[in-house]
Amino acid sequence: MPPIKLSLFSQGDEPDDTVELDEELVGQLRATVDAHPDLTLAEAFRQGIQHVVDNGPLNKGSGRQ
Repeated sequence: MPPIKLSLFSQGDEPDDTVELDEELVGQLRATVDAHPDLTLAEAFRQGIQHVVDNGPLNKGSGRQ
């Protein structure tokens, strides 16, 4: 399965950002989206981004990545 590339485009003078996700993470994300018919890939990304904005990054010492 090919990786997913995300691009964030800014309106101003800030540079655009591109992020590439690894195949394992993409597979897990697609499986989660497929298991929940009401969840779209776009909504999964939105929820994940909102979680980081609200809670900050995961603590690497917690065993979660």
